[in-house]
Amino acid sequence: MRIGTSYFGNRMIHHFNEDLDSLISEGFTDILHTVSENDLKFYRNTIKDFIQLSKAKGLTVTVSPWSYGLVFGGEAFSEFAFLYPDACQKTQHGVTLPNACFNHSAFVAYMKNWIDHVIEMGADYILWDEPHWAGDGGWYPLKNNEWSCRCQTCQHYFERMFNEPMPSTWSNKISIFQKESMVRFIKEVSEYSKEKGCKNIICFFPNRKKLEVPSEWKAIASLDSIDIFATDPYWVNSKFSHEELVHFYVAEAVKIGEETNKEVQLYIQNFKIPTDEEYKVKEAVEIGLSYGITYFFTWGFQSCKHMSFLASENPELAFMNFYKTLRC
Repeated sequence: MRIGTSYFGNRMIHHFNEDLDSLISEGFTDILHTVSENDLKFYRNTIKDFIQLSKAKGLTVTVSPWSYGLVFGGEAFSEFAFLYPDACQKTQHGVTLPNACFNHSAFVAYMKNWIDHVIEMGADYILWDEPHWAGDGGWYPLKNNEWSCRCQTCQHYFERMFNEPMPSTWSNKISIFQKESMVRFIKEVSEYSKEKGCKNIICFFPNRKKLEVPSEWKAIASLDSIDIFATDPYWVNSKFSHEELVHFYVAEAVKIGEETNKEVQLYIQNFKIPTDEEYKVKEAVEIGLSYGITYFFTWGFQSCKHMSFLASENPELAFMNFYKTLRC
């Protein structure tokens, strides 16, 4: 059994050392360090120290590009749009968004630079966490009937793919194009990582309004450069009960894992847990175990009590319900 947690919000090594010892005493085997654009710019050597200390104490280290380009999961700002405005997504009306475009070479290069640094820091795994187009996640929702991306680069690739101009109204071909673009992007960055000796995890955030699995999930899981397939069925604010949501997406993840011969990793919600609902953390873990999952992560450390936006109301109990369920 492998047990991990994400860790972020603290950049003081002496405090981290204490937290690390507590995790080890509680049976954790893995840790995930978020590495945002801010981290890479101002805390690069600090993060390296965190990673090296984690490994010295026996933990396997995963890193994630936290909110990089505002197209991965995370509560962090991005400066990509200021540096490369021409490489950002555009709506069908030509409005420039703060999100990077997966098809633009400048963003691919930006991510390869990040990969170089986190591998030099000593990362064992990279978690490609919740990649999404604008409007499909993140903190900058689109207006009604808006979609993205219809930048010049996307128009170019679309025309090459379908031998016709990219329309300005949504169509099934645009949906196919977006899925293929996502596959191509993850393939390029994960192959680059793999060539440099780092393993790759892909994690997709489930739809909480309808139970469905997009085709790109399996397509990306099938890539040779992907080592682990993960999902994070976070139930707070879902229209479904925690049991229904977790059961559905764990079953689908296990199916994808079997069909692609990939290990499956399950993320358990440990943020924004209301008082008297901490039991749902335990039950979500138990559902994962019932499907044979042996690699669990939770988001995040001590139920994110240090971050008011994410903090659970009874963080100690919520966090304990994760690791104690797995230690039984």
